[in-house]
Amino acid sequence: MAERGKRSVASLAVAAPTGIDRRLAPSADLTAAQKAVWVSVVNARPADWFGDEHVGLLAQYCRHKVQADLIAQQLEQFDPAWMVDDDGLKRFDKLGSMLERETRAMNALLRSMRLTQQSLVRADKAVTTSKGKKPWQVESD
Repeated sequence: MAERGKRSVASLAVAAPTGIDRRLAPSADLTAAQKAVWVSVVNARPADWFGDEHVGLLAQYCRHKVQADLIAQQLEQFDPAWMVDDDGLKRFDKLGSMLERETRAMNALLRSMRLTQQSLVRADKAVTTSKGKKPWQVESD
């Protein structure tokens, strides 16, 4: 039912909606590829998951992810015939070491931000088998 009389300015003011999805925008100093990683990571979590305190860690993760992808691409294009030569073998080893280093850095950053699967699954809520038996101990009918 409509109210009688003139409406006040306060009643005409638009209320600010609650629960606006305000996600962190990528840092301006990131490349396009790094910004794409940023958006992917931020959109994979609830809007309030990341705060301003995560900007540095998240930016570094994006940088390491893009570096790791570039190194992995180099490894995928590596011709096994090149490993016959010592220089080729050294290059392959160097690329493998670089990829491992980037992966370790990414993993450490993901753990810091609690983005690993292990940190997202609660042990008491994990799916278990019937009556606490291991899968090979369950008798099938």
